[in-house]
Amino acid sequence: MNSEEEEAALILCSMKNSKVDSTTSLQLEETRVSILKKHKLQHPSSLSPLSNNTRLLSLVPPSLAEVIGDCSTPFDKRLTGSDIQENQVRLLLKYRHVMQFLNPLLRPSEIYKIKKSGLTVCVYDCFGKMYEMVFSLWGTKAYVITTRNWFQFCVDHGFQTLLDWVTVWMFRHTLTGRICFVITSERRIFSKAIEPVFHLPAAARKKRSKGCSRSSNLKRRRLNDDGGDCRDN
Repeated sequence: MNSEEEEAALILCSMKNSKVDSTTSLQLEETRVSILKKHKLQHPSSLSPLSNNTRLLSLVPPSLAEVIGDCSTPFDKRLTGSDIQENQVRLLLKYRHVMQFLNPLLRPSEIYKIKKSGLTVCVYDCFGKMYEMVFSLWGTKAYVITTRNWFQFCVDHGFQTLLDWVTVWMFRHTLTGRICFVITSERRIFSKAIEPVFHLPAAARKKRSKGCSRSSNLKRRRLNDDGGDCRDN
């Protein structure tokens, strides 16, 4: 780190709790993105050229192949109960996933709008059907893709809690310049015998733990009733 970067870092630390107007905030965001882009020229990028990504090619709806410009790397998310509830109408995305995979594709003005009021985006399914939604910051630690159309998306695809995983990625439309999402799904069914305990609600985990304990004690009593430890024979 050179002297200019050290000085800039000290200035930023001193103003981390300061309030700035929207114009200054946008300028700072543009500077940040410019530095990130410079950094990404020296390190592997999270943006994936469509022609060089085998997995991404398999996720492209045929009707969109000609209009996909720059695109992000896909990431997976397991659907939770709140993701598909009618009174929630939003897909929750982790902050780190958005920062790592989606943010590099966004312009400073789009990032600003996402944080303030939400950015209107087109969301496509695996067949190329389009749903208009809003991509926005939710609180300070998560992002959401929302509106009633998200719930309709869930209904149309028959999503079920914990069984369905969605693959999310983003691209810029070559004709309109708009930010678009593609969301495809996959059902992964686990046997109840091997279902991870941490996927169960807390009450169910406690009940299962008590059940296992009672079962173990019963087996010990039966063994004792049958003659005890075989080493006594």
